[in-house]
Amino acid sequence: LLKDAAPARKAVVAILDTGVDGRHEDLSGAWGSSPAGVDRHGHGSHCAGIAGAVTNNGIGIASLNWEGRFVEVRGYAALNEQGFGTIEMISQAIIDAVKDGVDVISMSLGDRAPTSPKSIRDAVEYALANNVIVIASAGNANEDAKDHMPSNIDGVIVVSAVDENLDKARFSNTNTSLDRPITAPGVNILSLRNDGGYVEMSGTSMSTPVVSGLVGVMRSLSPDITDEEVYRILEETGRDVKNSKRIGRLIDAEAAVKAVMPGV
Repeated sequence: LLKDAAPARKAVVAILDTGVDGRHEDLSGAWGSSPAGVDRHGHGSHCAGIAGAVTNNGIGIASLNWEGRFVEVRGYAALNEQGFGTIEMISQAIIDAVKDGVDVISMSLGDRAPTSPKSIRDAVEYALANNVIVIASAGNANEDAKDHMPSNIDGVIVVSAVDENLDKARFSNTNTSLDRPITAPGVNILSLRNDGGYVEMSGTSMSTPVVSGLVGVMRSLSPDITDEEVYRILEETGRDVKNSKRIGRLIDAEAAVKAVMPGV
């Protein structure tokens, strides 16, 4: 489908994480100048590869980023080398990404908190007001995402995870009360290792950039699409799975792309 498609422009997907190994071979042609182009932890690089590794280049893994023509990935340090972040780090990373003109913010991070801190809420509202689509992981505690920040902020697309059998991943948080639930594969996902090579990881941290990469492709084909329109398309084109009432519908990437592709 994307092989012969012509994006209106490259969409920029910001990975707010531990940084990204911008020198990785499978990001060549898809990596953009970033404030966090080094990753000494590995989590951010793995997420970046899922969202935008170059496909059809004869190496590594495949994302939706066909030949690197649709998505540019950038790294922002919302977490430190140990994989932990402060409220200030996360808030500032969101603000910096928005000021840099990104299209999508992907946050595979969070903590248990019935209410997100005001500074993070304000930063997300700033992003949404600037037509940046914000996507966050539901969390991995097998509880409801309403008690997980920053996914419990209004306007955020919240991603749960399914396993290879399309059942809710045993670790995945559910989402029965937040207004933008969606789900994607998140178990044994192969992606980039921060020192080169490839490694499998599991978590809603992995399902989130699956959605972020798809949304980046959608924005590249339809640059004016809003966050409300994006979520509506993801939800309407998504597929019901066994636990959809608890985790949202499973993305159907082909159907979502067709919904925004001119002339299809």
